[in-house]
Amino acid sequence: MPGTAARKTQKTFCRICEAQCGLAVTTENNRVVAIEPNTDHVASKGYACIKGLRMGDFVHNPDRLTTPLKKVDGQFVPIDWDQAIAEIGAKLRAIHARHGGSAIAAYMGNPIGFSLWPTTALTFFLRAFGADKLFTPGTQDCANKFAGGERLFGGPGDQVFPDIDHTQLLIAVGTNPVISKMSFISLPHPMRRIEAIEARGGKVYWVNPRRTESAKRVGEHVPIRPDADLFFMLAFLNEVIARDAVDHARVAQYMNGFDALADVARPWTPERVEAVTAIPAARLREMVSAYLAADGAALYSSTGVNQGSQGLLVYWIQEAINAVSGNLDRRGGVLAGKGALPRQAQAGETPRSRINDIPYVNSTVPAGILADEILTPGSGQVRAMINMSGNPLLTCAGSTRLAEAFGALELFVCIDIVRNETAAYADYILPGLHSLERADIPFYFFSIMGLMPTRSFSYTDAVLAPAGDARDEGLIYRQLCRAAGRPFAGQRAVQSLSNVAQMLDALPGIGGRSGLDRWFFSLLSRAAKLGGLNKLRKAPDGVLLQPNEPGDYLGKRVQTASGRVELAPPDLLARAQSLEAVFARHLEERDSLKLIQKRERYTHNSWAHNAEAFVQGGRDTNYLYIHPDDAGPRALGDGDTASVSVGGNAIQVPVRLDENMLPGSVAVPHGWGHQRADGLSVARHTRGANVNEIIPDGPQSLEPLSGMSHMNGVVVQVSRAS
Repeated sequence: MPGTAARKTQKTFCRICEAQCGLAVTTENNRVVAIEPNTDHVASKGYACIKGLRMGDFVHNPDRLTTPLKKVDGQFVPIDWDQAIAEIGAKLRAIHARHGGSAIAAYMGNPIGFSLWPTTALTFFLRAFGADKLFTPGTQDCANKFAGGERLFGGPGDQVFPDIDHTQLLIAVGTNPVISKMSFISLPHPMRRIEAIEARGGKVYWVNPRRTESAKRVGEHVPIRPDADLFFMLAFLNEVIARDAVDHARVAQYMNGFDALADVARPWTPERVEAVTAIPAARLREMVSAYLAADGAALYSSTGVNQGSQGLLVYWIQEAINAVSGNLDRRGGVLAGKGALPRQAQAGETPRSRINDIPYVNSTVPAGILADEILTPGSGQVRAMINMSGNPLLTCAGSTRLAEAFGALELFVCIDIVRNETAAYADYILPGLHSLERADIPFYFFSIMGLMPTRSFSYTDAVLAPAGDARDEGLIYRQLCRAAGRPFAGQRAVQSLSNVAQMLDALPGIGGRSGLDRWFFSLLSRAAKLGGLNKLRKAPDGVLLQPNEPGDYLGKRVQTASGRVELAPPDLLARAQSLEAVFARHLEERDSLKLIQKRERYTHNSWAHNAEAFVQGGRDTNYLYIHPDDAGPRALGDGDTASVSVGGNAIQVPVRLDENMLPGSVAVPHGWGHQRADGLSVARHTRGANVNEIIPDGPQSLEPLSGMSHMNGVVVQVSRAS
């Protein structure tokens, strides 16, 4: 089995984020001895971040789950796999018989979100029960882009990204790649490539309420009031049109709806929006001039924008600017990459939740209504839930209601490598695999959507054997389906393969592996025309694919019904009718403090805090970051404790004065508040508070159409804690 022999070094790739950097992992006796960047990897070329290099801290964590657990009289006790599978399967069978597939749901968390096999196996599991309620972190950080891609380009997976290695101007809004890389783009060592823009004579602007670590490294910082990004984009578009800097020939040939788009932008001049963005009109016009003068320019936004109240509309206007200016499908502008694998046909009618008729986005339900789906009686009420490698109690809005909801479930099963805060509410906890213990190929974002400036494809075998009795998630789902009397994936062909895999599982050397994953990856590698797994095993540094080329998208690969970019989707035009009311609200809130999220180098959502190396010294808590001008009137100084509240909910966090914050904005990183996590021996001794206890959830808190939770630009009250 992998990793059980003497010391050896194996090349693999990281699955923590979109970058998927190449790694060289040295193991001995099935333990990680060292992890180094793979200098020969075709895409990352020797880059890896601190989190990828410390994966051994997680796979060998002292709290690692190695056997199934069952809650008995409020306490978790070890049981064997046969008992766990039989009991959970019987409960699933009974719930399905009484209430149907709509009563069964799943949540999939970030730590496993970039591994292709378990995420696919989870969808097969849901399909077996006729269930379609899948919750993911997408509606906490990126679903606005899926919703926007569907409307402008034809599908949620139809996304564009900056041609980063050739652009002469990058305007990056709500992103900080020094800390968190870049979303929706596989970009190892992003700052080296962004610094190269200036080195070749280009310009970089960072639009953000905070002068970030990235802005300190390169480019110019343009401060903006939190959640005012939509009006920045509208004024930018207004100015482009006012200067007649539109590529009319390209618009006429490849796009629909320009006149309606221009009508939306017409009222929003740079002078008018200055009142809510805090960006001087002259400064905005300077940026427009630089954008239009550049031989290839790109507007790009990320999580800070996505989590605002208008993330979908921002995406719409941003990509409309890139399109009408002639920068879409242009060298140095924004490109639509090609995946290595064939695109799937678009699904039919979009499913909708029974809660306020909210639409699904990219086949998932908004996590902001997870508690409502569980607690609201009636047909379709969620009664059984699988949580795979997620900690929604800390990472989703409305944490208090979520705790109530999880406690109300008839069956709650968590599959994870540790017992986190969410798992404390489970009836059963099943030990899954760490990414180093599974084979993999690049995630959906890259293998199908093609969001890679450097097009490549990789395969990795497992580096380590499963810890203890931990099992491949695909194997767990297949066995649960059999115990519940349901065909895996709801299809006989897949079930037949599953039956053969059942026999293979009993062979020596298989251990906690599924058997099906080998076929899965082999089929995908052949679909990518890269041969079978044996051929890919001979290329551990990855395989370079044909580079992205401008000029191969417009008129050729746009997936809309018209085959043209839709600049004025009807439902977005309808939402634009309320822009005056949104603007008025921003004017009323000019003197309010607004809360933004802040990512940190040594944390990753909620799951990096159980490693001592990541929480040493002053890193054992989150802080309220506040400008001295805002702290003074509230009698707050460094090290004081502040109360931060929304409505009647409040948290208390220590204060850090930060002149990098735009006055009127404060930041509190999310993912903290582990004090009651008795399954996390390191994290439970950290300090800090769960900011999502004060972030509102429920239907009224979501952005319409994208289902995004409003987590950035929330008005808060801040005072000295008593």
